[in-house]
Parts: sequence; structure tokens; C-alpha cells
Amino acid sequence: MEFLQNLDSQGIIWIAIGVLILLGLLVVNNKLRKVAGFAVRAILGVAAVAVINMTLGGFGVAVGINFLTIAVVAFLGLPGIGMLYGLSFFI
Repeated sequence: MEFLQNLDSQGIIWIAIGVLILLGLLVVNNKLRKVAGFAVRAILGVAAVAVINMTLGGFGVAVGINFLTIAVVAFLGLPGIGMLYGLSFFI
């Protein structure tokens, strides 16, 4: 408690700055984790689409890999891949 009694205004400001920096790092870390997760899902989704294209290419069913398909696969995951191939089959 003696520490708290001896704090001057500059000490309080430094503590507040430290707390704000810590909170900022937590927010940035959370956002970076979300971006990294999105990128991993996009990469794995493109790999899955490429493998499925090689497998189903003989049947004439294929999905092109472009920005839209990457976005669909990254956002929706496996159901997105299924949707893309379902649309490709019927269109």
C-alpha cells in the first residue's frame, strides 16, 4: 500500500499507458489470429478444390480457382466447397 501512496501524477500516467499498451496488444493479437485463421482456411480450401478438380476432372466437373471461389471457401469452409461443386454440376 505504501507504493500506492507514493505515486505521483507521472507514475499514474505511466501505469495508464502500460495498461493501454497491454490492451492494444491483446486486441491486435486477436485480430491477427482471425486473419491468420482466414488465410489458413483459404489455403486449405484451394488445395482441396485442386485435389477435387483432379479427381472429378474426368467426369467434366471442375471449379475454377479465382478470387470469388477462394473467398467462398475461406468463409464457408467445407459446405462452401460442396456448394461450388453443386453449382458446377448443375450449371
